[in-house]
Amino acid sequence: MATSFVYNRVNVNGVPCIESRSITESATAVVFNFNASPAVSPRFSGLIAVKIDETPTSTTLPVSFNVPSIAGTSIAVTTFNGAAVTGADLEEGIHLVFYDRENGILQLLV
Repeated sequence: MATSFVYNRVNVNGVPCIESRSITESATAVVFNFNASPAVSPRFSGLIAVKIDETPTSTTLPVSFNVPSIAGTSIAVTTFNGAAVTGADLEEGIHLVFYDRENGILQLLV
């Protein structure tokens, strides 16, 4: 008897890389803005290498990523346990995040 497994394919064509283009800070959030990327589309789910080129002035506000090709709006960035990532958690450099398309979650891994 054959068993069928349901699975999702992630990163079929490798790990896409995106680079922040600007940062927008308000009284309630820090938003990193990215250009639309053909490698990271609304159908994408998986790992993304993210290069951060800006340092937020606020270290206590929650961080969101605005990647137009994923959701068209800002997506809150969370940690492993679901807590909001703050400006203090993100330094300039390369970070690894996982985008869970089914649940709309963007999770900071490294």
